[in-house]
Amino acid sequence: MIYWDNNATTPLAPQVLEAMLPFLQGAYFNPSAAYGPAKEVRRAIEQAREQVAALLGAAPDEIIFTAGGTEATNAALAQFRSVLTTATEHPATLRTAKGEVAPVLSNGQVDVPEWKEALPGHDGVSFAWANHETGVIQPVRTLCATAAAAGARVHVDVVQAAGKVPVNLHEHPIDFASASAHKLHGPKGVGCLFVRRGTEFRPLLTGGAQEDYRRAGTENVAGIVGFGKAAELAMGAAEDCAGMSVLRERFVQALSAAGIEIAVNGAGAPRLPHVLNMRVPGCSAQSLSLLLEPAGFICSTGSACTSAEPHPSHVLQAMGLPDAQIRESLRLSFNRFTTADEVDRAAALFAGVVRKVRDVQSAITGPVMVYR
Repeated sequence: MIYWDNNATTPLAPQVLEAMLPFLQGAYFNPSAAYGPAKEVRRAIEQAREQVAALLGAAPDEIIFTAGGTEATNAALAQFRSVLTTATEHPATLRTAKGEVAPVLSNGQVDVPEWKEALPGHDGVSFAWANHETGVIQPVRTLCATAAAAGARVHVDVVQAAGKVPVNLHEHPIDFASASAHKLHGPKGVGCLFVRRGTEFRPLLTGGAQEDYRRAGTENVAGIVGFGKAAELAMGAAEDCAGMSVLRERFVQALSAAGIEIAVNGAGAPRLPHVLNMRVPGCSAQSLSLLLEPAGFICSTGSACTSAEPHPSHVLQAMGLPDAQIRESLRLSFNRFTTADEVDRAAALFAGVVRKVRDVQSAITGPVMVYR
């Protein structure tokens, strides 16, 4: 199987599973207990905190472990009265933030003059370092600096960016940041919230003293340990991540050589190296993806968090694409284990499916629709 939906989730790295197993079996003790074996479990959590902090350019005591990126984002946004965000954000932000939505340009980046004009009156801002559908990277330094100058605290969603491009939270006036383990070959159901030292923070979940009273509830020890290991591995694989842009270009060139011309959404902006949001003019994305799956090639027509919704992508709508082009758009996202051979096989499969669709559609029949 060729699995190219890694923006939805990544396969668990073998080393991560190996690190987690002891805490699912023998080392099952509650880390809040006072006896010796429990203290060993506590030490494993603190080691993971150090590993995740190192990946994000943060201090260990600034990391709060959560049940995922959504919880972390919700906890950050609960700190604000009125939030300025952008039209292409993840639903965890758009459905939680109360405030104003700034527009984006056709390349997916924030319209900075509009952003600056909208800042007054907001005590917080929230934006994603890199978009979950297109991989478009925002002008982080500019957005953070202008928000801080306006007296607004800053939350940045680094769920897709962490482990793919260098992220150093201390280099920017960022007060909060959310991350997730399962986007970088860690386990599902665990993430973290960065809270800069000295920043006022009101817990979203209250109860026990876990996470220094900042997030109550018995810790997901195995998940946290897995997150730490995944973060450590991601730091050691920076070159592999950077090299994914070469594989992306190889795929595009192979399609071109096969006579398949594509349009890339967000092509005019810097993007994550492993993401290709593209469309084949005249072919619906749903038809292509449903024919690719039985051929052993899995990709996506958008975000996994919105796949149950019949509406066109709000991200691509915000970028100004008409509905017809949005329905042609596919998201391909690979990972650092993707090989050149896999890329070549994927290109051959994809070209074959496009030809199959084009062979049976015409100006009279219109676009082919495929149903399960």
